[in-house]
Amino acid sequence: MGEDSAVGGVAPRISQGIEVYGGTDGAVSWSGVELTADVMRELAAGPWAERVGDLDASRDLVTELRSLATTDMETQFISTLLESEPEPLPWQVGEALAEVLLENWHGALWVWDGARDRRTRKASLPGADLVGLCVADGSARLLFGEVKSSSQAASPPGVMTGSDGMIEQLKRLAGKDDHLTLMKWLRSRCLTAEHKAAYHTAAGRWVKSRGADIQLFGCLVRDTVPEPKDLSDRAAVLAKTVVEPMHALLTAWYLPVAMKTWPKHVGVLDVG
Repeated sequence: MGEDSAVGGVAPRISQGIEVYGGTDGAVSWSGVELTADVMRELAAGPWAERVGDLDASRDLVTELRSLATTDMETQFISTLLESEPEPLPWQVGEALAEVLLENWHGALWVWDGARDRRTRKASLPGADLVGLCVADGSARLLFGEVKSSSQAASPPGVMTGSDGMIEQLKRLAGKDDHLTLMKWLRSRCLTAEHKAAYHTAAGRWVKSRGADIQLFGCLVRDTVPEPKDLSDRAAVLAKTVVEPMHALLTAWYLPVAMKTWPKHVGVLDVG
């Protein structure tokens, strides 16, 4: 097995959005990207909905439950439950979109669907929003990140600032306090030979750099007009903490549909 195949294949491609601003400050880069109507149609046709609802697992569950129903009343019971399943919340849909776009455009490799870890549909799991591997140039690095969704008119929106804002969360991820916990979570979910090889490569880089060689992603999902101030000033703050060999990418994706409609836009409830 060559090095490239050992650290993961190429993800299915989604058409690129339109980059409307960007910049670099040391080891931190940032960009604002408009998602066109064509890109939105591609996403809604499959990968976005799949990531929101873990549809393969949902279909398997529904098929199994229906096979266990032996009477009309039991079948109706299952159908009623499916019809009453609540929509995911907009922030969950935004998080799933970030995962899909990072996979397609920035070399992210997800070894597990986070939707499977939710105990309830509306649960917010503790820890980093994004935990995976970043695959590029025949190698892999640990990937940690945060996702925020906002329709607030202010630039930057409140989710980017303050002690609970994205930048402070990324600064904490740049430290080493939570790395072992996140790596333990990730390692236990690397179930294929490909994922195990990629994890081994990434963990080796982490050890050799004494915890510094990682990739951070900060993702802002918006339904507003693109505004460079959403990221530029915040990137300058983050650049004081993130230095080589660590890297961070801040990305704002601007959607042409209102945030409150995102769950309906992906239609994740149709599991057959």
